[in-house]
Amino acid sequence: AKTDPITFATDRIGEYAVHVNANDIVCMGGIPKWFLATALLPEGTDEAGVSNIFKQLKETRASLGVSLIGGHSEITLALDRPLVIGCMLGEVNDTGLLLPKNAHSGDVLILTQGIAIEGTAVLAREAATDLLEAGLTNDQIKAARDLLNNPGISVLPAAKVLWGYEGLRALHDPTEGGIMTGVQEIAGAAGLGFEVEIEKILVRQETSSVCRALNLDPLGLLASGALLALMSPEEVEQALDSLAKMGIPAAAIGHLVDSDNSLANLGGLPTFERDELARYLEGSHQAD
Repeated sequence: AKTDPITFATDRIGEYAVHVNANDIVCMGGIPKWFLATALLPEGTDEAGVSNIFKQLKETRASLGVSLIGGHSEITLALDRPLVIGCMLGEVNDTGLLLPKNAHSGDVLILTQGIAIEGTAVLAREAATDLLEAGLTNDQIKAARDLLNNPGISVLPAAKVLWGYEGLRALHDPTEGGIMTGVQEIAGAAGLGFEVEIEKILVRQETSSVCRALNLDPLGLLASGALLALMSPEEVEQALDSLAKMGIPAAAIGHLVDSDNSLANLGGLPTFERDELARYLEGSHQAD
């Protein structure tokens, strides 16, 4: 069972709500099955706006084979945008429950799809004016927005490939705080330290352009759409090959190591106390 709220990208909020909650079930080795949604809507929301949200919820849950079984909706005070809080229920598949505590020192960190897919798309929506002023073209901004469509933020396709390997220890979908926070979270949950090779982390051109224009670090930017996997070294190459055959870009970016400090960052890598998206939005509001 998992619950998660969606507060950004309000034009795609119904779609987001299903995928983000489903991703957490998938990362535990579970198959998403049943979904409930609480929609809190600002005063002035019209019928078309409500219909659009629930149309997205229905279409996205159908694409994943999930049943929309209930929830709640209301017009409420003190909101300037819709909020959708999802609750996803699932069943553990034949691979059994996946938890980071099953990891070992030496297990390899695999990253799929590239980083900051969600963060890039959200910024292309929320910061279009700033991006244009920084020199990006409308076509570049549109390409960044379209990351929500291709590759999208669902990790289910990649997880289905990796579920077939006995050497799969754990999965994690890095979100707030970006890929570096995600690596720290999965290593910390395993009680181990980590080493990561920054140059092996896939940063899409759209992400590089948006982050450079706004002076943000993609390593700390909202990372839904990426999947981190802990895999025994013996099966890494075969797993990467399987992902490639499915058209899913992936790379081994590092490994877990023994450490007296379970959160040890042995490569001196950057850390982020808050997500780069939140930092940008706060600065933007202060400027206003």
